[in-house]
Amino acid sequence: MSNEDRIRNWRQRREAAAAGSREQTAPEQAFLLAAAAVADSPAPARAALSMVLDALSRAPGATAAERRAVYAALRDGQARGIEREVPAEETADFHRRQLGAVIRQVEHDIRAEIDVHAAGYAPAGLDEINERLAQGHARRARLRKAVEEREARRRASRLDVALEMDLPAQEAPQLAALRRRLAGIHARQLPARAAPSARLSRTLIPLLLLQLHVIHRESRVALLWALLGPAVLLSVISSLYFLTGVHYILGMDVATFSLLGATTWIMFRQIVFRSSTSYVSARSLINLEAVSPLTLALTQALIYLCIYLLVFAVLLGAGYGFGLITLPASWAGFLLFVVLMGVGGACTGVLFGSIATVWPYFLRFAPVIERILQVFSGVFFVSEQLPEQYRGLFLWSPFAHGMQLLRSAYFTSYRSSDASLSYFLTSLVFLGAVALAAERAVRSNVQPM
Repeated sequence: MSNEDRIRNWRQRREAAAAGSREQTAPEQAFLLAAAAVADSPAPARAALSMVLDALSRAPGATAAERRAVYAALRDGQARGIEREVPAEETADFHRRQLGAVIRQVEHDIRAEIDVHAAGYAPAGLDEINERLAQGHARRARLRKAVEEREARRRASRLDVALEMDLPAQEAPQLAALRRRLAGIHARQLPARAAPSARLSRTLIPLLLLQLHVIHRESRVALLWALLGPAVLLSVISSLYFLTGVHYILGMDVATFSLLGATTWIMFRQIVFRSSTSYVSARSLINLEAVSPLTLALTQALIYLCIYLLVFAVLLGAGYGFGLITLPASWAGFLLFVVLMGVGGACTGVLFGSIATVWPYFLRFAPVIERILQVFSGVFFVSEQLPEQYRGLFLWSPFAHGMQLLRSAYFTSYRSSDASLSYFLTSLVFLGAVALAAERAVRSNVQPM
């Protein structure tokens, strides 16, 4: 017999075996159809084993290739049963795993020359495997039920619809009392919803308390650096003047001059960075009613403004006590310009956060922009120290005007001839308008977590 004849006979035997197995799998398919329809109580492995053995008994002496055809027919019947009955996903997965485990056990015993058709035959460890699969099925069913309940509660909360759940008899009165109290709270809150200012105050105060609690618990080093940072920058600025033998700048003592520049700019920088990152990252709080990204940014700005006002009080008090610092000539003017610089930082932070919402990598360039602003904002010197032809290069920055106006309000011996109050205030208004416009344009892109 030629090789072509052998190949042809082998193909005919394989097709005949596959056709016979397909004809003989009707009972197995019926079983799998019935089993796939059971959603809560998976079929025992013994039933699947009997169907596999019955299918194999109808093709005695089958080769490995022919047995694979029988197994494929069983899996096809299972797939058709699942498509017809459409059980829960975890139930369908259980039956697929169960059939695969039974087939692997039986095939292993056949290759080990164990008589799988003997009376009472059962693969070793079959019950343990089926128990493990049943536990996995129950676990996945519980997870699916929990997810469905959570989604139902979420839909009910969005639609403002009461979610009816089966509760124990002793908990039903408690739920009714809770609903009555919530209804009373909502009724008292309705008048406040019509007043935006009242809503803002009701939102800012809890957010302030929350952020202060977070700082107290997680950022104690940051609070310590709020005092050490200005001191370090103060030392750097002062040393530049002391090394050159300069102790007074246009009538201002170097220590106080440096303290004002260092502390005010560190406050500005912290407000910019904290408010911009809060606008982008603190998205979990947006799920709460009346909380917006703008509110979060303003909360951070207000917190760090208050912190650095306290830092000013500590440094000025300690410096004056040791005879190193002079006190301001006008406390009101000094505090006014410090607050205005904080407002400028808040506007810049909201603008940076709005840009970062569209371009997430923008905040990586924010420190570079801040350093450029620092050079041109009168932190280390005032414009009157520069030659006339170079002053215009530094006076384009509104923050340079703010810093010089701050020093003018602080010292009696210094009145800036270059700083313009109208330019500074107009620039702040324009910056605030641009920041609010940008925030309004990208507000829909900030999604809750």
